[in-house]
Amino acid sequence: MAKFSEKQIQAYRLVSGEHEGLSTVDAAKRMSITTQALNRLLSRLKKLCPELFPTLTKQEADVKALFALDWTYADIANKLQVSLNRVSQIIGSVNEKQGTARRRPIKMLSYQPWMDDKIVRKF
Repeated sequence: MAKFSEKQIQAYRLVSGEHEGLSTVDAAKRMSITTQALNRLLSRLKKLCPELFPTLTKQEADVKALFALDWTYADIANKLQVSLNRVSQIIGSVNEKQGTARRRPIKMLSYQPWMDDKIVRKF
């Protein structure tokens, strides 16, 4: 297992939405380093542990947590005071960042017996 420096762990926790969720500028100020130095720490950490990246924003982490608890889009929107469309966008962003599949399957067309007399051409 790779060994992470204390500064790398601190930088990750400051910028990760699942922890502090700060911008890189604010995280660098908190650590009393430059933004470039913070980005170098995160870059090295990404090489050691790529599964931690990309990091989620604070809002994405909040939506992910509520969605995991089986909250509806409407409940999440009310709780976070955002629109339903925004909740949908955030869930899409989380899925894209984490490479996860859609939660609700897409409906597939299939043959039903009532379709017998509606068939115009058989293949």
